[in-house]
Amino acid sequence: MLTSTFKEVLDLFRRAESMLLALGAERRCALRLDRVADRLAAMGARINELRARMQEGPVDETVDPDCGLRDSLKGLKEDIRDIRCQLGGLHSSRLSARLQRAFSRLHRIAEETYASADKLQWEIDEHDSKCRA
Repeated sequence: MLTSTFKEVLDLFRRAESMLLALGAERRCALRLDRVADRLAAMGARINELRARMQEGPVDETVDPDCGLRDSLKGLKEDIRDIRCQLGGLHSSRLSARLQRAFSRLHRIAEETYASADKLQWEIDEHDSKCRA
């Protein structure tokens, strides 16, 4: 009798430990997603700042004569596309609310940053083509 009660208590502790480990892993995953979202948001802010400065500045000189910035924006957009594809494969209705919020936030910020990078790339092309003409 005592042995079966001990086994039940031990089993209960193992399940509790397993749940706590899962919660810890989930929390770490959500924090990582938040850090990626924060970095993307910072990139988006810098891109929007550059777009605003471009609209204020003179039209007579090229912004990106060697296409380095446009190539960087193209690489950023490819990275964001990869992130969004990975996010699409990871979404599940069984995720906790915390992870769902982190996924949703990262997806939204990735979409906004992609759009900003695309606009800046297009605006640089337009601006530099006017300067060359």
